[in-house]
Amino acid sequence: MNRVSRVNRANRASCANRLPLLAALCALGPFSSTGAAPRLYDTGPAQDLALVRFVNAGAQPLVVQSAGGSASLTVPPTAPVTDYQAARSDTPVTGQWQLANQKLAISLRVKAGGSASTVAWTDESGKLAGTSFTEAPATFDPVRASLAFYNADPRCTAASLASSPANVPIFDRQAASASARRAINPVKLVVQASCNGQPVDATVDLGSLQAGQRYSVFLVPAGKNASRLIGLQDRVAR
Repeated sequence: MNRVSRVNRANRASCANRLPLLAALCALGPFSSTGAAPRLYDTGPAQDLALVRFVNAGAQPLVVQSAGGSASLTVPPTAPVTDYQAARSDTPVTGQWQLANQKLAISLRVKAGGSASTVAWTDESGKLAGTSFTEAPATFDPVRASLAFYNADPRCTAASLASSPANVPIFDRQAASASARRAINPVKLVVQASCNGQPVDATVDLGSLQAGQRYSVFLVPAGKNASRLIGLQDRVAR
């Protein structure tokens, strides 16, 4: 075993005994190297923290404005899911999505060590719409990967996710605006979805899953009577 492998194994093993937020950071994997995105929420060394990210499920760039207008972040459709950002858990996470003159309020309560994903898009009439998901504090499994499925399409009252092409069920009949997370074996994974029993066009290749890392798949609206998938490995911004 080389030195890098020994260090990685030691780091993963130490995560299991850490405080909730530190365990969540370990489970989310490496910190993003981009680091250029502005911080939307102030934090301090003695505060219990939560994690929040933003998902642009539409075809136009959307802006996230923090409460009070002190900072903003543009989320382009070419990079639709931001890294997780730290936020205080002792106060609501608030702000708004913006598209031209349209605004959509964000207000979340996230437990210490927990996480949230807020999703926005424009509906068929061009109106800004969205939904949000919160998750309990993360648990760390050093030998398996963790996969979440978020059903952000309000039309899909029963959404399912399966492996492709074997069609092995992973999540079944998930309600609109509901999410679930489960441990899966660290294998190469391509996923496909169905909405109300009908297949969703296109698959998402998550690559070779890594033990101890977290991954997410979002089912989002894609125009009239259509849905699509967005998938990625979860990351935390520096």
